Amino acid sequence: MKRERAYTDEQLVKAVAVSNSWRGLLRELGLVATSSGAMRSVRLQADRLGADYGHFSGQRRWAEEDLRAAVANATTWSEVGALLNLQDASVITTLKGHALRLGLDVAHLTRQQQDLPSMGFTPDLGHLSRAGSLLAASWFALCGQDVSWPLEPSRYDLLVCTEAGIRRVQVKTTTVRAGGSWKVYLSTSGRERRGYDPDEIDDFFVIDGSLAFYLIPVASVGGLHAIHLGAYQQYRQVQVAALVT
Repeated sequence: MKRERAYTDEQLVKAVAVSNSWRGLLRELGLVATSSGAMRSVRLQADRLGADYGHFSGQRRWAEEDLRAAVANATTWSEVGALLNLQDASVITTLKGHALRLGLDVAHLTRQQQDLPSMGFTPDLGHLSRAGSLLAASWFALCGQDVSWPLEPSRYDLLVCTEAGIRRVQVKTTTVRAGGSWKVYLSTSGRERRGYDPDEIDDFFVIDGSLAFYLIPVASVGGLHAIHLGAYQQYRQVQVAALVT
């Protein structure tokens, strides 16, 4: 037996107009606000009647009309979030999804991001230790060698496939000047420095503060915790800049 509705079509349309959420609508109609069955039924009836519930916010703190206005008045997605009083940058992905679903024109937001002027990035030797392994891998790649990264933390930073076999390479960087030369530590940092066992690595790839590269076999520096690169000029490699001059 079909259950009689507790509200009329007219009451539903009026309730939709004055409510801000589905639960609020259920309360407006005198229904149990936590009933998922009642919520599904009311939504089906609202769709049947073509009642506009685009202003419902549900669990969101903004309604669809708010998003429409924010998209129309903003020039970037960050501004859209700010206009909706949303501080979390991760919510931008959600806003983009809703904008797509609503068919909003967001071309001006995307264009604004694409047309940004040069950011004016400036290399800083303070980041050399972070960039060291990448610079070394790029150098080996430019030399035509295949480079692999260890899957797990290892005593070496790179695996380089050469004609002589696979070489385990530990990358070191330095910005320390000492006695007219660059000083580089060939040991791990920490409370107690530890050297590298010749069974652990094959070569050191060293990058100094002038971005000069050295490929030093561990056999030539075994047991040493630090060296002055001035004494190892025979291991200095062709710099990348020299290839384009």
